[in-house]
Amino acid sequence: MDSGINIGRVFNIQFRVHYSWVFIFALITVFLVWQVFPYAVPGETRSTHWIMSIVTSLLFFLSILVHETAHSLIGRANGIPVRSITLYLFGGAAQMDREPASPGAEIKMAIAGPLASFLLAALFWIVYDFYISQVLAIAAVALWLAQINLIVAVFNLLPGFPLDGGRVLRGIWWHVRDDYPGATRGAILFGRIVGVLVGVSGLYFVIVHRDWLAGIWLVLLGWYLESTARTSLKQFELQIWLKKHTVADVIRRDCPRISRDTSLKYLHDKYPDRHCFVIPEIGEITGIVWFEAKDATLPETTVADLVIPLDQTIAVETGDNLLEVVQRMNETGSDIAVAGGQSDPVGFVFLDDLVNLVNRHADNQGAGDAT
Repeated sequence: MDSGINIGRVFNIQFRVHYSWVFIFALITVFLVWQVFPYAVPGETRSTHWIMSIVTSLLFFLSILVHETAHSLIGRANGIPVRSITLYLFGGAAQMDREPASPGAEIKMAIAGPLASFLLAALFWIVYDFYISQVLAIAAVALWLAQINLIVAVFNLLPGFPLDGGRVLRGIWWHVRDDYPGATRGAILFGRIVGVLVGVSGLYFVIVHRDWLAGIWLVLLGWYLESTARTSLKQFELQIWLKKHTVADVIRRDCPRISRDTSLKYLHDKYPDRHCFVIPEIGEITGIVWFEAKDATLPETTVADLVIPLDQTIAVETGDNLLEVVQRMNETGSDIAVAGGQSDPVGFVFLDDLVNLVNRHADNQGAGDAT
């Protein structure tokens, strides 16, 4: 979930708020105004309840950020790059460029979030205990935040992927059995089971207790967990498939040599089926161009603005697996890999080719499932 509003960068991590978070922010605020604070502080006015609710929602928002930041900082300390954190409808998610390299790193990173939420719950409880006999409004806000952070911590420790507890389960399974693929598939299976159970509990709240708000929310949350677990399994199987293929399977060795003043129209007319070109200067390749025209209506401009210097690409070997190449592209933001060394390249790997390869694999998998 990369779409959303950038709200700042802390610890060199980009923080975003997905548009769906606006809905949950409004829902929590309205719920607090009508269902919580009128009973917790009945002597206050409706305006005060609104102010308390908005402040509480904002602090809950910050609590989720702290939870995700704890994951990210511990992950970074264990060699797992984290590019951004996004808050969305069902919580938060850190965008990691690669998975943990060891069971210990997995467990430490997974447990960091719930530990942060436990600490926040304890902190808000201390605030509640201090203000309960002095300022009831502050005490009410602190009590709700203590309870919700405790719920977040406990819920995230449920043993099902992609919840933190599922990652802990995978780390333990991985450590005991030394079987990362088996641990991942097992944790994902538990995640799907947890999702179904959460959804069923939502139906129970609706049918038995007539609690439509909690029931529908749990049904949606259960659906999200089960569908996310299924998606995680597909992504994991794709990673395994990419790991079985190497740079040699997608390398382009036939990129024509052109000059910087070559026009786009000339490329389209002369090389209708070619997309990569190299720029030689003084006997050495110094840049590369990826060009893909959809039609013949092109401006009379040159390729000069499209040239990517070789020092802005990543270096790979023909025997490197494609999963490693994709991860390095994600980490560096580069769309091009050079095989054989940048001073004397033997070929190139383009992100577009990798995407096309993955799409063909997905189509083949879909055709196989249909049969």
